[in-house]
Amino acid sequence: MSACLNTLDSLPLTAMRGDNAFDHWLLTCGQDPWEPLSPDAARPYGFIWHSWLRFLAGGGEAGDPHIWASATPVQVLEFINHGPQSPKRSKPSDITRRRYWRVLDRVYDHAVLHRWAPDNPAQGLTEQDMPPSEDPKGAILSPRMWRALERQIPQPDDLISSRDRAILILLMELGLTPEEVRFLEMGSLRWSQQEPHKVEAIQIIGERDKQTRALPVSDKLYAALRHWLQVRAGYHAMQGQAALFCTRKAPQLSNHTLLHLVTKTLKQAAHASQLPEPARMGPQVVRNTVLVQWLDSGCSVDEVLARSGMKSPNALLHLRAYFGDDTAQL
Repeated sequence: MSACLNTLDSLPLTAMRGDNAFDHWLLTCGQDPWEPLSPDAARPYGFIWHSWLRFLAGGGEAGDPHIWASATPVQVLEFINHGPQSPKRSKPSDITRRRYWRVLDRVYDHAVLHRWAPDNPAQGLTEQDMPPSEDPKGAILSPRMWRALERQIPQPDDLISSRDRAILILLMELGLTPEEVRFLEMGSLRWSQQEPHKVEAIQIIGERDKQTRALPVSDKLYAALRHWLQVRAGYHAMQGQAALFCTRKAPQLSNHTLLHLVTKTLKQAAHASQLPEPARMGPQVVRNTVLVQWLDSGCSVDEVLARSGMKSPNALLHLRAYFGDDTAQL
């Protein structure tokens, strides 16, 4: 294991100009060995980000170059609902709003990681205000791709492979949302009273009705979590930290880290099994697949809603094309 970094909570924030923060994020994305962001592909991102900085400055270029670091979810919502457009023009489409939001979310995640901003205001939007996904029809993995993904789960050889194995099995068995995985804490683990050293369930705490729930842990998932906890206990940067999962750079997973893990593993699985890469890759497509598998295995709609933390059957409508006749009531 490489030298451990000190925990970030004790470090002060560093002042960084908004344009410099974006340039650093762009440089980091350009060096991504899996999906490097080219300068041409980055131009729309730069337009959105610099429009955001002008929005915070009141429409001009002058003003405090560090004000972006203290932006609020209210400002994010106002920006994505109007964006770089003239006030006389109509509200952007949901797809455009999602693109505005995604750029802010990714850059602020990077900024929080480097201690240039205290938090990510794009993550402060309510579910009602959040722009909908660009793919309302949803997507799932084929059975062959699912089996290939299972074979590609790494063996727990070091800190990162142990973490990745636990996260992937967690996603594939419990169908958690990306946010639920990221915000799991040590206190989320429920230990067996009969076997005090065994995790028997994971407690999910949600802000919305039905989100809070306890999910049973299989022997396979427990073994992966147990190995991760052993490795985590020897990683001194995580001592005293609440988050269950970390990276080598931060005591909590970022959206980008989780997306990169799932995307990378799916690409490797497709290549190893000589399958085409899935059209959609990321934690959400894994969750979608799990929901459909539950229904196909005979679970009722109500049971699937309870397991997944969703309140209404309408939340499953984007996956209706994959359901059997017994769920036609959706």
